[in-house]
Amino acid sequence: MSEGYHIEDEVQQRAYDRQLMRRLLGYLRAYRSAMILAVVLLLGASILTNLVPYFNKLALDKYIGNPERIAQQEQAAGGTPSATLEALVTHDRQGLGRVILIIACLMLGETLARYLQNIIVAYVGQKTMLAMRLQIFEHLQRMSLRFLDRNPIGRLMTRVTNDVEKIQETIVAGMVQVISDLLTVFVILAFMLWVNWQLALILMTTVPFVFVTGFVFRRYARRSYIEIRKRLARMNAYAQETISGMRIVQMFTAEEPTYEEYRRRNEEHRDEWFQQVLNYAVYFPVVDFLGMLAIGLIVLYTGDRFLRFGDAVGVSVGTLFAYIQWSERFYAPIRTIADRYNLLLEAMASSERIFELLGAEEEIENAPDAVIPDRFEGRVEFKDVWFAYEPDHWILKGINLAIAPGERIAIVGHTGAGKTTLINLLSRFYDVQRGSIAIDGLDVRLYEKTALRQRIGTVLQDVFLFSGSIEQNIRLGNQELTMERVRQCAAYVNAARFIEKMPGGYAYDVGERGNNLSTGQRQLLAFARTLAHDPQLLVLDEATSSVDTETEVLIQDAIRKLMLGGTSIVIAHRLSTVQNADRIIVMHHGEVRETGTHRELLAQRGLYYRLYQLQYKHQNGTSETTQIP
Repeated sequence: MSEGYHIEDEVQQRAYDRQLMRRLLGYLRAYRSAMILAVVLLLGASILTNLVPYFNKLALDKYIGNPERIAQQEQAAGGTPSATLEALVTHDRQGLGRVILIIACLMLGETLARYLQNIIVAYVGQKTMLAMRLQIFEHLQRMSLRFLDRNPIGRLMTRVTNDVEKIQETIVAGMVQVISDLLTVFVILAFMLWVNWQLALILMTTVPFVFVTGFVFRRYARRSYIEIRKRLARMNAYAQETISGMRIVQMFTAEEPTYEEYRRRNEEHRDEWFQQVLNYAVYFPVVDFLGMLAIGLIVLYTGDRFLRFGDAVGVSVGTLFAYIQWSERFYAPIRTIADRYNLLLEAMASSERIFELLGAEEEIENAPDAVIPDRFEGRVEFKDVWFAYEPDHWILKGINLAIAPGERIAIVGHTGAGKTTLINLLSRFYDVQRGSIAIDGLDVRLYEKTALRQRIGTVLQDVFLFSGSIEQNIRLGNQELTMERVRQCAAYVNAARFIEKMPGGYAYDVGERGNNLSTGQRQLLAFARTLAHDPQLLVLDEATSSVDTETEVLIQDAIRKLMLGGTSIVIAHRLSTVQNADRIIVMHHGEVRETGTHRELLAQRGLYYRLYQLQYKHQNGTSETTQIP
């Protein structure tokens, strides 16, 4: 099971890191004005919405309650700061309607402010996510094959998709939401202290208990969240692997045990999910209870004042009603702090993984004065080339090989002899550890990478086609190719005959990885693609393997046409492919052991002769023992 990347990439959390946060906020620097405007809109919305309880107080005290009694209370209290706002309404019968109109305008203004703020935040978030994803994708395109060998594709896809989305949700939208919550808390606190500071202090007596509850909840919720993600990752990994290998499952009638294993993993995820539900089921009612307790303390205070002094001095019915509303709005953002903190820690882990990826050095870099050649003549030289994928495990050992312009070279040898490694080094997908490789007398490390690879046409054994039409796969993003050129290249390599039989012709969808085409058709299409991009060096890596005899005839003819007039290197197990080469190079354990034409090598009765005899016996299905010296 390949569960490692899921668990590592999707369930980790990281402590808050100021440096990481500063780097993340750097993506928002270009949208600083928009973010400031969003914060101003949030502040305005918070003020507008929390003015509503105050005007409710005015409506109750002046127009629904007893105005004369209220006036006496205010006179006894020496006046209140509300005099300025109370001047906005008059003491007539239309006053209540005017207060209601003001409340409606406040609510409309708050709705408009939040609408504009949401639009701004969504815009900034999407632009930020686009910039981050493009930066990661561009960085991945520059990385060497060695980097891709060390990092599974699933892990890299998680960086580009899940991690970036997590950062966008938490850092952009989440950060704005936190600012909104803090502004709401401070605005409500300011209103409460302004109207009656004693009631404000009473309301805040339960706040410390809310933070203690949130701290305890955060510990349990974090552990449960991580366990949920682990179990979900294991469940999804198992399902993905099982569905991918369903042919084997059905072949060995293993449906029942695989179903039981998936059921067990699913149940583990369900049980942990219920545990998280229990955590929330305890946390939110406790916070709600503390909020209601604060309201109860206010009622107790005002009731005690009334019973002891016959009047709750400075506390009217409207004031009490306003504080009940403010209390509900005050505790709502406070109780979400613990949950938002967990999201912030997840974003920290995602950002660390992304910046670790972006910080990975580009192993194959262009030289400071990289050369962009016009065309290659095709002279290739391997000079004492040593190469190892892992330290001290040499794949190539002192390779010396000179290829003349226009020469057709064939490289043969057993699996693992280092044949494919040669062409990877030629295109500079890897760099040699010792020695050098030169094209037209210049070390390949001195050429600009893109220019080098544009001039080397490569057809691999496992042809990779992208989802889309046949035309798109031949063009491969090169819009300068005319449709006439596409058709000419397909016809030249014998691909046009099957393309024109397909529904839609060149518009036919090849499917994912070309699954709608046969192996031979994919290889012919790869020849057309290579020819369309006008290479000066041609490299064929096992390009005729795993095809039927009829298709091989077409492929052999296509190869012969492609090799006309240019330098070509053919790597193959089928020796029938290379018999007409100008020279055959036999490799064994990373070394060049034999060189010559087909007839010369057979006459030597060495490694090539042995390979030829073994393949001849295999192709003819004989069980006779071949005499090999």
